[in-house]
This record gives sequence, C-alpha cells and structure tokens, in this order.
Amino acid sequence: MESRPPTLANWLKDRCQQEHLSLRKASAMTDLSHSTLADIINGGRASAETIKKLELAFGDGHHNRLALEDKLLILAGHRSQRPEGDSFSEPLAQLLDKISQFDEEKLKLMQHFADFISRMEKR
Repeated sequence: MESRPPTLANWLKDRCQQEHLSLRKASAMTDLSHSTLADIINGGRASAETIKKLELAFGDGHHNRLALEDKLLILAGHRSQRPEGDSFSEPLAQLLDKISQFDEEKLKLMQHFADFISRMEKR
C-alpha cells in the first residue's frame, strides 16, 4: 500500500474511511458543512475554528485532545512541526486536557504543586 503524505486532507479521508462516514454523516458529526469538509479533502485550507470542530468530533473527548488539535493544526499549516522529542507525550497531553478546565485558583494550586515536585527532584 502506497504511503500518502501527511496532510489534513489525507487525515480526514482516512478518518472518514475508518469510521465508515460519508461526508454528510461527518458533517453532522462535526457541525461543519458538507462543502467545508469536501473543500478540506480536496486540499482547501481549514481555519483554526474548523480544526477545533474536527478535534471535538474525532477526539475521544477525554484524553489527548490538545495533542490531536496540535497535530491537526500542523497538518493544516497553521503551526510548524515540533522538533523530534518536543511533541506532547501522552501523559503531558492528558494533563493539559485536564487542567485546561481549571479555574485560576486551581491553576495556581497546580503551579505550587509543580514547583514542589521540581524542588524535590533537585534534592
């Protein structure tokens, strides 16, 4: 089987095939128009808002949401590829997904906890 270049168009085609989705079903699932999805598959550029809708629809809803969004933004040309080893690891992606829902008070508490762990590692 011939390997295709990593593009948003190829990613979307593959996901729709894997999940047996027609463009109409994918449209309903993503809250994007059928023509928007067709444009992406035909090589059109996707906006950051469109990427977010794809991430919400095709992500698992809990883990690695930010990692998927990051990957899609790269494939869409909104972001450059991170250097090897600089991408989100699975534990980091899961942590970022969880804390993205925190209010300021909980974020400050997490920052203090991270500072504590950093100090403990230096000992």
